[in-house]
Parts: sequence; C-alpha cells; structure tokens
Amino acid sequence: GSIDDFSPLLPRLQERFRVIAVDTRGHGRSTFGDVALTYAQAADDVRCILRRLGVGAYSLFGFSDGGTAAYRLARDNPAVEKLITVGASWQPESLKDMRELYAAINPAFLRENMGAQVAAYEAVNPEANLDRLAEALKALWLDDGDSGYPGASIGKIRAPVLAIRGEGDFLFAMHELLALHTPLPNAHLMNVPFAEHEAIADQPDLIWAIANPDDPGSYMAKVWRE
Repeated sequence: GSIDDFSPLLPRLQERFRVIAVDTRGHGRSTFGDVALTYAQAADDVRCILRRLGVGAYSLFGFSDGGTAAYRLARDNPAVEKLITVGASWQPESLKDMRELYAAINPAFLRENMGAQVAAYEAVNPEANLDRLAEALKALWLDDGDSGYPGASIGKIRAPVLAIRGEGDFLFAMHELLALHTPLPNAHLMNVPFAEHEAIADQPDLIWAIANPDDPGSYMAKVWRE
C-alpha cells in the first residue's frame, strides 16, 4: 500500500486540515533503510517525522498496518488529539485466524492476489524489491512480540478513537472490532456496509460522512465540540 490508498478522501481532508501523508518504510515511495519493518518502528518513524516538522498536537488517520502503528503512537504520545483507524488489527490474538495465510506470503502470492498494488509499488519505489518486501510483510504480520500488535496496552490511549471496518473485511474480523470495547470502552465502532478491507476505496462517502468536521452530526464534529 501507499499514500494512494487515501486518494478517495485526500482532497477533502486537505481542504480542512494540514495533512502529512506518510508512506511506511519499504512502501510507496519510501525505502527500507537499514532497520527491520515493525509496527513499533513504523510508529517511531511517524513520531520522528512530526518532530522534525515541528508538529505539536495532531490527529492520526491510519489504514490497515498504518492503523496498527497509529494505535501504538497514540498509546505513547499524549500529543495525539484524535484517532481514526480503518481495517486495523490491534491484538496478537488475531493471528490465530490469520497465521497460515500470512506464513504463505511470497512474491508469487502478492503478484497473484495484489497485482495492482504490486505494479504501483514497482512503478514508484526507488528501490523496489518484491522479495524483500514480501519477507518484511510476513515478519511484520506474524510479529507477536513487543514490537508488534499493541494489544490491551491501547487502553492507555486518552484520545477519542473511531475504529472502522468494512463488513466484508476478512483480515480484520467483526469480533476483533467489537473486542476493542474491552481496552477502550469509550471507542466508537463503525462497520461499513458494502465494503471490504479497503473500505476507504469502497465507501469513501460513508466514511467522509462520519469524519467530516463541518457536518454538525458527524463523529469528528462531535469530538471537536467536546
């Protein structure tokens, strides 16, 4: 994936916010550098970018792996004011359903099942290496250690949280969405109809309806009033 995953919403977001869009290392136009790709590293990369740009308080909008990293960042940084995630796993327990699939990840699997994403990656990444990316993704998704999924520690997040999934998302199950109310009893949960894992692409208008701060009835407008 890449910043382009947000293209259905990006123009609308940019009209109302200063948007800092980030390609995770190894993805999109970002190179890997010389450290392993973990959720802890992805969160730290974003923290470093914001510090370098002199950004104090900020909100996070993370999709899939970006949402998982965003949970870690919001957990550890009181500067986070609001958090929206889409299709973002958060607990190591999710691996019991997905371990076999993730363990099978290799370049051939990615080309067969994510052909458009692979083509986009190879077209823009300055150091495109699908073999390396496949191994990095496998390690990222199977990481059940301290550098991986944040688990119940997200209960330390003090910012308002809106967690979204597409109703057909086989990577982020409904029971995992509902389980968020254990560590985050005040989180708002949204199950988007007629959408799969890439709910932003499948139903951008529905997601914008809840995220639009200019709509008095939206989630974001309610959070701003509070």
